[in-house]
Amino acid sequence: MGFKFYSRIKIKTIVLLLSILVLLIESEVLLALDSDEGIAGNVPSNSHVAYVGDFLTLGVGARPLSMGGSFTAIANDSTATYWNPAGLAQLTHSEMTFMQASINGLDSYSFSNYVHSLGQSRTVGLSWLRVGIDNIQQTTVKFPSQPIGPSNRPSKKSTFSAGQNAFLVSYGQQLGQLAIGVNLKMIYMTTLKHFNALGIGSDLGLLWKTTNQRSGQLAVGLVLQDYFRTRLFWNTVPQSAGQASHSESIRPNLRIGTAYHQKIPFLNSQLSLALDANIRQKTEFHFGGEYVINDLLSIRSGILQKQGSFGNIHQLTAGAGFRLAFVSGAAFAIDYAFIGHDQLGNSNRVSLILRL
Repeated sequence: MGFKFYSRIKIKTIVLLLSILVLLIESEVLLALDSDEGIAGNVPSNSHVAYVGDFLTLGVGARPLSMGGSFTAIANDSTATYWNPAGLAQLTHSEMTFMQASINGLDSYSFSNYVHSLGQSRTVGLSWLRVGIDNIQQTTVKFPSQPIGPSNRPSKKSTFSAGQNAFLVSYGQQLGQLAIGVNLKMIYMTTLKHFNALGIGSDLGLLWKTTNQRSGQLAVGLVLQDYFRTRLFWNTVPQSAGQASHSESIRPNLRIGTAYHQKIPFLNSQLSLALDANIRQKTEFHFGGEYVINDLLSIRSGILQKQGSFGNIHQLTAGAGFRLAFVSGAAFAIDYAFIGHDQLGNSNRVSLILRL
């Protein structure tokens, strides 16, 4: 009976890995066709728009961000809905995450979610990520045909908001030593004059871990984001009759990560080291480490390396966390992250996690 059970798990694992490999190949072929010939004949290709959906790359949670974003093979809290939905299978309690920040003093950047454990290593989650600017003033003049002057000064006409939203429905389940996960997400963008865009996409995630032994534990994670090229459809007026409205596609992204966890008897602590690679347009590398003392205090640091327009960019990150657990299983954690940037300046992130 046991042999048949594990055989079925192995067969399912092989089928899943082959399916993801097919999706990878299909995504590359579609991208090649998209860039060379366009899509659907009369609809111009938008694959050259390199930064469509770029807000989805900002990362969530002060803990992962303080580790340089190297969280694909860890993903053991409620932010797994973003980093690797397969990691949700590790959660045994329901959790909530809240993060609110500002980007360069202009954009409001927020993330909140709730994940619920269904038992038997199965967890579902709902998440909302938003980046936007609110209360933007739209002005007008009394005499539009005349130049601006003392008698024709601009006055406030109305205000509007420009925002980018992502709503995620996530699911993760354990199958032996392998966990699988999936995201179904809706992208909604708003801008001036009631123009907006809507798109539906999906992510797949895998997480494999060795058994927790005295010699340490090794984990490998893989996430395929937007694997069928999430397409955003705008409600703008077509440039000519018979032409479809403007649309844009988010390129697929392959994120691969590995992590190593080692328990240390001194102060009942644990050391975790992680490495991630993102492969979308240009390869990014994320390095990070975390040292947890008595499951109470955490010290973290990391490095993010990517190619910019004027050469390589290296971002140093650091942070700390405080976690308080109760006998009932509930817990409270607050995390801080410092994110350095040579060109855009330094920024800070604070997030809160409640385990119910």
